Amino acid sequence: MDFDTFRKHYGIIIVLCTFLSRIIFIGFCWSYGLVIAQFKKQQSPLSDTELSWIGSIGQSFGGLLAPLILFLARRYGHQVVFIVSLLICAMSLFLSSCIQNLHWLLITYSFPYGFANAAVFILGTLICGVYYPVRQQSKHIFVMCIISTGFPLGYHVMSALIFSSIEKHGWQTMKRHIGFMEIMTLCILGPLFTMKYLPYAVSGYQQPSSPVIQTNSRRTYFSKPIVIWMIGIFSTMSAINNFLLHFHSYLVSLHIPAARVDLWFRLHGLFDALFRILIPLFIRLYPIDIIYLFPTCVVSGFIFLLLTFGLLYTTIYAVAILPIVLFSFTSAVTTSLQYTVSNQLFENDQTEQGYVYHVIITSLGLILGPVIGGTDSLLERKKTNVLLF
Repeated sequence: MDFDTFRKHYGIIIVLCTFLSRIIFIGFCWSYGLVIAQFKKQQSPLSDTELSWIGSIGQSFGGLLAPLILFLARRYGHQVVFIVSLLICAMSLFLSSCIQNLHWLLITYSFPYGFANAAVFILGTLICGVYYPVRQQSKHIFVMCIISTGFPLGYHVMSALIFSSIEKHGWQTMKRHIGFMEIMTLCILGPLFTMKYLPYAVSGYQQPSSPVIQTNSRRTYFSKPIVIWMIGIFSTMSAINNFLLHFHSYLVSLHIPAARVDLWFRLHGLFDALFRILIPLFIRLYPIDIIYLFPTCVVSGFIFLLLTFGLLYTTIYAVAILPIVLFSFTSAVTTSLQYTVSNQLFENDQTEQGYVYHVIITSLGLILGPVIGGTDSLLERKKTNVLLF
């Protein structure tokens, strides 16, 4: 194989690097609900709200600093920032496994891991968008859905590893094991994640599109269509992460066996991944503007959530697994196609900035959603205690 052929197909390696990094690094923080459930089982002194902060910040803190991540990538190179981010993730697991006071988890785990895993997520999406630009629409959508599949497969795989490791060794040893795994992964993926082998035909991020907004003013980001769109993204991501982070503890509180809860969580992740793979096929068979696919999945997600919680309070609660796995369609669409949607919402030279805007709003929803859910849970428990008294 000559160098030109190697260069032409190097994007496949970038896609694999991004895919694997999401399975292991991002999959861990999205499975943190298992660790929170373990804290509650051990009669943790932390409230539900504090535990929610630990989990949600560990997932999405870096998204709020997306412009800083983009600046560092441009200044020092995408590969350097990617490698350092993977290293920070691993080191935060080792550091947080040594603490005795759980209040220190915010400093030792949530903030560093939250920043670094968001950098891994953002850089993976941007570099895959360079190797497979939006103008190659079919390839671009397929690649975006494939790398996005690493996220639900991650909490399917990592949830099983975390659950078994906690059962055998406890949460602190589990973190050390995962940290060592992440170090090994870093040694493999770091050297491969490079832009040195871009195909000659690829010139950059700016690709031809038909943007909805035709102004270069900063007012673009605060125009009525964009604000309404971002409110929808915020609300949807709040609901999704509230559901995922409190999934284990909430279902266990309903006296559903922990092993069954873990199985249901992993099935949700598996179907989420399946829906992401099927999105390109669905769009090919039933041509629909991606802009309209988002509100469709939001409405369906609302219906499935109502069905889930309605069934959980009945004698046929086992049937709730059906809307649980179908709810994964909502997260599949809203998280896998944001970069593609940014190309339609913003002008050619603003796709990258538009995606960063999406990431910031998404992160706000991911952080605040579980906290609001945890606050509701705390208020409900206090109300119950007062009634009992």
